[in-house]
Amino acid sequence: MKILYDHQAFEMQKFGGISRYFCELITQLDNNPAASVEVAIQYSQNEYLKDTRFGLIAQENPDSYDNFMRGRDFRGKWNLYAARNKLRKPIDAEAVNKQVAIAALQRQDFDVFHPTYYDDYFLPYIGNKPFVLTVYDMIHEIYPEYFNLADRTSDRKRRLAQKAHKILAISECTKKDLVQFFGIPADKVEVVHLASSMGAAAIPTVRPSAPTTLPARYVLFVGSRTVYKNFFFFINSIRTLLAADPGLHIVCTGAGFNKNERVFFEIHGLADRVHHRAANDAELQALYQQAQVFVFPSLYEGFGLPVLEAFSCACPTVLGNAGSLPEIGGDGALYFEPKDAQSVRLAMSQALYDQPLRAELIARGHRRLALFTWDKTCRDTEIAYRDLLGPQAAPATGTHTT
Repeated sequence: MKILYDHQAFEMQKFGGISRYFCELITQLDNNPAASVEVAIQYSQNEYLKDTRFGLIAQENPDSYDNFMRGRDFRGKWNLYAARNKLRKPIDAEAVNKQVAIAALQRQDFDVFHPTYYDDYFLPYIGNKPFVLTVYDMIHEIYPEYFNLADRTSDRKRRLAQKAHKILAISECTKKDLVQFFGIPADKVEVVHLASSMGAAAIPTVRPSAPTTLPARYVLFVGSRTVYKNFFFFINSIRTLLAADPGLHIVCTGAGFNKNERVFFEIHGLADRVHHRAANDAELQALYQQAQVFVFPSLYEGFGLPVLEAFSCACPTVLGNAGSLPEIGGDGALYFEPKDAQSVRLAMSQALYDQPLRAELIARGHRRLALFTWDKTCRDTEIAYRDLLGPQAAPATGTHTT
């Protein structure tokens, strides 16, 4: 059985959950004697792909902004980069990667195609070969007002979901929403949960260039702070808690604070209580391990990988009771109603100050984590591939499977 993957996730993300997921699939299937893997790509800066054998094939785009005067940062660098591109047409990595993928599709030397995101460019070239689509969430359909009117993600996703031979949803919540919004037959959709690649190893050293030391006691907020992530409501809800506990801070990862966020913090006297840290994987692990509580107040998640990351780092976890979060967190977390300020404060107070409960949350989170492994993700995905291909694709007796 030969699986063909395309370039999309590895082109979109240098780091990120989607590209991590596909690299785990690629690595395990590549080590399976009953399967083989091809990744159709020429240019990628994805850090996870570099750790696979395809990292030797995929090159960094020399004309990307990241590679322009690498290691030097100064005012006006972007303008200089734009001026250079007007003088000499840069490599269009997306166009090149798409042509590489189309050529692989036209060779027809694969059994199953698994695109890594929702661009439907491949439909004219796939012929009679089956394809599997992974759906990560239905955020574009549930909150369309948060996206640009020209964003075609939902239309492409719908078209591919209707044409796919099999759909993998990363949670029961995502499957339910997929069936509801797109009218996809439930028996066409298999739920295949994700896992965490973050281990509970010793706390890594934060790089010296990190701005100032961490506060001694802080609540950790991970990822983007777009509207449905419910960040502003959460901060507003715990302002009285912060006022009563002057030593407690908030540490955020993701993009740096924008102007509106900085003004919000200033207005409410929180400018010295809410901090941003840019973190690689090792530093993020340290942030989880040193946090008093990890909080995820989101109004909707298709899965919620940070929940498993917090569990793996023995960090007491508090979640919004919404989307897939209760499905993934189970009894390993405390929950609040994400638009009920009193509910938010109560759950946060319990997780911060009830020591026996904190210990119990850590223990329960550890047990919950054991239910989500990449071995299981890859095994279930391989089963879905083989089901499409019929009995001839079943591994021979005694053959290793992931």
